[in-house]
Amino acid sequence: MRLWPLSRQKLPKQLLPLIGERTLLQETCRRLFPLIHPQDQWIITGKSYYTQVIEMVTSLRNQFPDETGEHKYIEVLKEPMAKNTAPAIFWAARRCQQMYGEDTVLMVLPSDHLITMENEFLETIHKGIAKAGEGYLVTFGIKPTHPETGYGYIKVDANQALSNEPYLVADFVEKPDQIKAQEYVKSDKYLWNSGMFAFHIGALIEESRKLCPEIFEPFLLCDPFKPDSVEIAYNQVKPQSIDFAVMEQTDQAFVIPASFGWSDVGSWQSVFELSPKDLEGNVFYGEQIIIDSKDCLIYGGHRLIAVVGMEAVAIIDTADALLISPLNETQRVKEIVEELQRRGSGCI
Repeated sequence: MRLWPLSRQKLPKQLLPLIGERTLLQETCRRLFPLIHPQDQWIITGKSYYTQVIEMVTSLRNQFPDETGEHKYIEVLKEPMAKNTAPAIFWAARRCQQMYGEDTVLMVLPSDHLITMENEFLETIHKGIAKAGEGYLVTFGIKPTHPETGYGYIKVDANQALSNEPYLVADFVEKPDQIKAQEYVKSDKYLWNSGMFAFHIGALIEESRKLCPEIFEPFLLCDPFKPDSVEIAYNQVKPQSIDFAVMEQTDQAFVIPASFGWSDVGSWQSVFELSPKDLEGNVFYGEQIIIDSKDCLIYGGHRLIAVVGMEAVAIIDTADALLISPLNETQRVKEIVEELQRRGSGCI
């Protein structure tokens, strides 16, 4: 809940229209339409968010109706329980295998990221799909713009300056400290781990059988179209990320360096940096009066917000909570959330 008080336990950031009118989830689906038809897109979500996601898909269909006449649209799959990314991906892979065959490419995209350069994004994804189609497991690494300590990194197997072509993955690196992050950026061999993938289904199945059979085989034995059978498979496996289960162990992984305006929108400062600004550098949502203030983020919608004589602050107003912070301190929202949890507050 790094975007508290707007983001809550029952309203994660992917279900919020942070920048623009559509939610991050809706934008994730929409920007893929030129490459992946809505009837071939699936959203895997938890029980807590299922109804909200259905409503968002319905809204998206009203905005972007299927002109081909197909009755199917984006399918929403209810995950029986949260067990990190590997079980969800294995479930999707088994569905994909049975529906389309083992030579199909499965795209996996988080729904809580922001992409600002959509043409570049589609070009990069197209390259990833093509490489995966050769029988590989492809991930997308973001060319770092600064020494970020909040992301994992991917080391590229290359002896020259990186282009936008696929490279063998040399290593996956955990979140570094500041000194290491600075070294990674200078080396030009490290990319931010975006968590986006293009998997050749046959290759993913083969590698998963070999590298993590205890997690994959329950899905191999289940019927991926029967909720009861899928739940049995989930009950048999431990939580595990796809990075740890497969990608960090396989020798079939390629990475494509990418620059398409990617952000995981991890703080209110990120929202500010990514949003359009007025002549004084202010970003605002909702009704406001701004006097003699600059470089501020004012996010409301419930009532008028008046700001006088402020600089570089975030003011986030919701029905039951108000956050005021210097923009460069908004990552400390996690401290507020921790205190609210300690108090047993209902504001989280």
